[in-house]
Amino acid sequence: MTTETTDELDTVTHGDPTTQEKAWLTILRETNEKLAKSIEMVEEQLQSIHDESNEWKTRYEIQKEINDYFKKSFIICDQHIPKAKNILQIVKSTARRGSTIVNQVELDEEPIEVLEEYKQYIQRLCKELECRIEQEAKAYYWATDIRKQALIELNYTYVPAPSSKFQIEKINENILKPERPSRVFHPKHGLARSTSNLKKLPPMHFK
Repeated sequence: MTTETTDELDTVTHGDPTTQEKAWLTILRETNEKLAKSIEMVEEQLQSIHDESNEWKTRYEIQKEINDYFKKSFIICDQHIPKAKNILQIVKSTARRGSTIVNQVELDEEPIEVLEEYKQYIQRLCKELECRIEQEAKAYYWATDIRKQALIELNYTYVPAPSSKFQIEKINENILKPERPSRVFHPKHGLARSTSNLKKLPPMHFK
């Protein structure tokens, strides 16, 4: 506690009502200024977190679209590879029978091998993209949790000031009200409770 705060509290507890009211107004103004600065800082953090969460969301959606595109390409390749194999088998069987189609079609398995390699490449790429999407989703939810925490801190730091003079006077009465000692000194029995020397009333008997 600073010296200025101590002096203000002394003024509040020992000054006249006008001085006390002025001291309370000064304390409330200082408190409101500190709260306003805290709220401004939390709002700036909240805005930066909101911008960051939007960035993560955009990246997540882009990666998801890319993943869907490669999944479609994988399905197309998966459908065309069996067809190409069937065509190659037909050409080979026709070539064994000595058909003239052999002169028109090149018996080369290179296109099928290329499609197989492309299929494997797309499979690896899909797995990598799924891992990246999972990481992006975790980062997005992490930013969302930080934003929620900032909102909680913002709501926690908001403390409304007393809205009426009656509340300030009630606070002054609570501060200036002397505390009644719980023990008193008795010349014969020493320290005792303040209510110990009260005489008990005789019991009431009802007929």
